[in-house]
Amino acid sequence: MSVIVGSARLNENGKITGGIPGDQTGREVGTQAWYMHTKGWIVLRAKTPAVREAIAYAMAAACNNNHIGYCQSHRTGATLAAQPHGYDPAKITTDVETDCSELVRLCCLYAGIKVPSFNTGSEKNVLLNTGMFTAHEDGAHCNSSDRLLRGDILVTRTKGHTVVVLSDGSAAAQEKGSPTTKELKKVTKPEAARAFGKSMAGTYKTISALHLRAGAGKNKASLAVLPKGTIVHCYGYYTVTDGTRWLYVQASVHEANKTGFCSGNYLEKE
Repeated sequence: MSVIVGSARLNENGKITGGIPGDQTGREVGTQAWYMHTKGWIVLRAKTPAVREAIAYAMAAACNNNHIGYCQSHRTGATLAAQPHGYDPAKITTDVETDCSELVRLCCLYAGIKVPSFNTGSEKNVLLNTGMFTAHEDGAHCNSSDRLLRGDILVTRTKGHTVVVLSDGSAAAQEKGSPTTKELKKVTKPEAARAFGKSMAGTYKTISALHLRAGAGKNKASLAVLPKGTIVHCYGYYTVTDGTRWLYVQASVHEANKTGFCSGNYLEKE
C-alpha cells in the first residue's frame, strides 16, 4: 500500500497566488501518494511519537477541510483562523488560505511547538532549532517511502515544497524499534494535580482531538493525542491554569493506560 502524504499545493488555477479563498477544487490542500521530488527530500522527524501523531492529525484535518485553500499572498489566513481553537485546522469555518510551509507550521503549532514563520528554504533550520526534531538526509530515508513514519515532515533539499507523511512506510516497525529512534524516546512523568473536587470525578468523552499532557497548560509536553470520542476517567483531581480547569485523567492509548492532564474545555461528562 502506498504511503500517503498531505500538503498545500496550488490554487484552483494551478498558480501560487490569487484565486478565491477556500479550496475550490478539493485539491488545493489534499493528500496524494508519496513521490520522489525532483529536488530531493529531507526527513524532519519529531522526537516523540505523540508530537508526530499531532502533526499528522492536523495535516489530515486541514486536507479534509475545504475552507482551507492555497495562496502564498494570504498564507497566514488558516493559521490565524485556527489560533482561537488551539490551532486545530478542523475548527476553521471560514474560507481562508495557506501555503505548503505555513500549513506545516500550523501543524507544528497544533502539536504544541512554538515556531516562527518559515519557508521551505529555512524550514529545516527553524525546526531543528526547536530541539524537537532530528533530520535524516540519507538515501534509505529520503529516496524511498519504506522507512517513513506517520507525522514525518518532508522538505525539499532546496527551496521548493514540504509535506507531512500520513501513513507508515513498509519498514516502519523496524524503524520505530531502531536504536536511533529508541535513543530519542523520553519518558515524561505527569505532574501532580493541585486540587480535588468530588464533583469532578467521573467519566468524560473528548469532544475533539485532544492532547493528554504531562501538566496543566498548552505549553506542557504532550504524552499522546486522544482522538475525538475517547473515553477518559477522572477521579476528582485537577489543576487550574490561566482560568482553565485541567483534569487529571486516565485514558487507554494503544491498549496501554496513560495518565495526564486534559483541558476541561474539550471534555464532556458522560
